[in-house]
Amino acid sequence: MPTPVEFMQQYRHLKVKAVLDDPVARVCREVTYQVQLKKYFMMDWDAGTEERRDYNVVTRGSKDDAWFQANKDRIRNAAMGKGAPHDYELALEWAVRSKKIKNVNQATLQTYCDEHLGIDCSGFVTNYLIACGKKTYSNNTVRNTGAASYYNVAKAINDPAIVRQGDLLVWMQGNAVKRSPGHIAVVESYVPQSRVGGNMRVVEATGAAAAHPKLLDSMYAVEQIINKGAGVPVMILVVKRHGTSGSRVAVIRV
Repeated sequence: MPTPVEFMQQYRHLKVKAVLDDPVARVCREVTYQVQLKKYFMMDWDAGTEERRDYNVVTRGSKDDAWFQANKDRIRNAAMGKGAPHDYELALEWAVRSKKIKNVNQATLQTYCDEHLGIDCSGFVTNYLIACGKKTYSNNTVRNTGAASYYNVAKAINDPAIVRQGDLLVWMQGNAVKRSPGHIAVVESYVPQSRVGGNMRVVEATGAAAAHPKLLDSMYAVEQIINKGAGVPVMILVVKRHGTSGSRVAVIRV
């Protein structure tokens, strides 16, 4: 079972196969390139949006191509920002096979990935839980499980001393779960004591301006603990992240 950081690293080391024609040796040879997923991507289905254009570019295929038909659902998951690491590898391999990328090499593959592919917060978390055996894979699960859906009072952690690796951080608006959009991340490690640089290591896909790349692990500083009770349904941690204070998160254990 991977740790959150280990799972994130799979997105940073995508392996993409390509067949190159070697005119000197007069042979075709298979090569494997390594590509990093760096971008945050939240699907917007409205016609004319950049997200819809990217989706159309990545998923454009042929009914007559057996390889595409066998892998199209996984490619679509990646194009929605909801894919597992292998889904992005398939999407990039399809870009090579269908000649969406001219002059295939490390740089052109990375550019295509940066321009058209990314992942959103719930896409990362849901695939992480599937990789850990805590959720069952289906296209519906990865595509339609939003951040706010993970908020569950019955599964909340209300003692900061027992927060552990794999716990989920679900963003709150006041004392209620944040929606439209919400946000979710995964705890890699937590130390109850305050420390310079932060005391909680967190993995997330985020559109935050100060986060580079957009799928990353970083240190949070827990600035305040608001205990459950008196109208507060679960323990809320107020954290500083990416240089900005004031995010309110509930801790959920799946």
